[in-house]
Amino acid sequence: MTGKILKVKTGYNPNSSSIGVDMVAFFTIGAGMTVLFNLVATIIDGIQVKQRARPGDAGQGTTEVKPA
Repeated sequence: MTGKILKVKTGYNPNSSSIGVDMVAFFTIGAGMTVLFNLVATIIDGIQVKQRARPGDAGQGTTEVKPA
């Protein structure tokens, strides 16, 4: 009499350490953080470009002092 395969677990070995499962999460989180960082950097850069494009805004950027 032969046994049956009741369940197949793919992706990791349940009898070893769980680092194999954690690595997938680490890579996914790392990729997500890269995308999030680039998105935030793009938004901040776009805001700064718009602020530099509007001359004459009081309190924005540096002020020039003309010599007397």
